Amino acid sequence: MQGINPASYLPLRANGERAWFGWPTSPEVEAARDKWFEAPDFEAERAAVDEMNAAALSHVTFLPTGFYRTSQAWRSNVSGVTAGPLPYFWGVAKS
Repeated sequence: MQGINPASYLPLRANGERAWFGWPTSPEVEAARDKWFEAPDFEAERAAVDEMNAAALSHVTFLPTGFYRTSQAWRSNVSGVTAGPLPYFWGVAKS
C-alpha cells in the first residue's frame, strides 16, 4: 500500500494485547515488520512489506476497507493549489 508506513500504521500491528482493538496476534506479521525496520535498502523494505501484507491478509489481522478521497473545488482566481487527498493550503494565493 502506497503511503502507509509500517512503523506507525496501527491496524497492521499483530502484537497481542498491545495491538489495535481485537488484539490480533501473529508472530509472522511482527517478524516481517521487524525485517522492514532492519532492511538495508529499498528493495529489502519492499520485500518485507510484501511479506507483511501477505501474512496480515493470511492471518486476517485486519480488513482493509480502502481509502477515500474528498472532492475539492477551487475558485478560478485561486492559484498554487497542490493536488492531494486533503486540502493543502500552503502556497495558495489569490490571482
